[in-house]
Amino acid sequence: MEGAIWGSLAALFLGSADFAGRFSGRALGAPSAMLGVVAVGSVLMTLIVLGGGELPPFAPAGLPLVAGYGVSTAFMGVLLYAALARGPVSVVAPIVASHPVLIAAYWYARGVRPDAIHWTAIAGTITGVILVALSRERREGDSAQRARGALGVTLIIAAAACLAHAALVVAAQAATPYYEPVQIAWMGRIVSFLTLLGYFALRRQRPNVHGRWWPFLIAQGVIDTAGYYCLFVGSRSDGVAAAVSTSAFGAVTTLLAWVVLREAMGRIQWLGLILVFTGIGVLAARG
Repeated sequence: MEGAIWGSLAALFLGSADFAGRFSGRALGAPSAMLGVVAVGSVLMTLIVLGGGELPPFAPAGLPLVAGYGVSTAFMGVLLYAALARGPVSVVAPIVASHPVLIAAYWYARGVRPDAIHWTAIAGTITGVILVALSRERREGDSAQRARGALGVTLIIAAAACLAHAALVVAAQAATPYYEPVQIAWMGRIVSFLTLLGYFALRRQRPNVHGRWWPFLIAQGVIDTAGYYCLFVGSRSDGVAAAVSTSAFGAVTTLLAWVVLREAMGRIQWLGLILVFTGIGVLAARG
């Protein structure tokens, strides 16, 4: 029960942080918004790790895995914010949240054979994503052709974010024999921050972070870090329950878009959402 409670809090925080990413991504650009969030997260995670006296051990074999986790997190965040900024959020969030299907495919390639329940959950999730992606709500003033083209680009970005999300989870899971989850998150945040700095350096650009947006980014970074912290705390008591509950973060983002942005959602899209998040919950529960 305790793990489920902490996981539910994590879903609430992470879903809210992703929803906030729509606004910071639109105003600053996805890379700059992600850099600000990661910078805040790096500072907070450093305080948590140092305050708890949980410095990571020297484990060279785990460093490439943590590096992969951090780089994947940076790319996932940029792609997610870019897709959310384009919208509609109610289409993007379920697609990105369906990453457990890709993780299941990865383990299948590694020789792990899903049972009938796994296959049913995978099929349900994929069907749900297709139904959500078929949404053709168009913005006022746009032609149908332009709306379809814009949605197509958004779907590609969301799918790439989903792939990056799966990659970061696989890398983090592979690093657990060497480090504690909070240590992986801390080192991964630092790697993500350095990755994004490298991105701007290569492009010879300065991050587009205006002073008046820092309060928003700080709040977004605090909420995002709080989500991961709740996940870590819940994992110590019941990792499965915490993971299952946290997988609802995409539902939180979608519902916020429906309530706050008043994004139109038809019956088919609601059906798709139910299939996606039911499948995600089954896959997360059964590992």
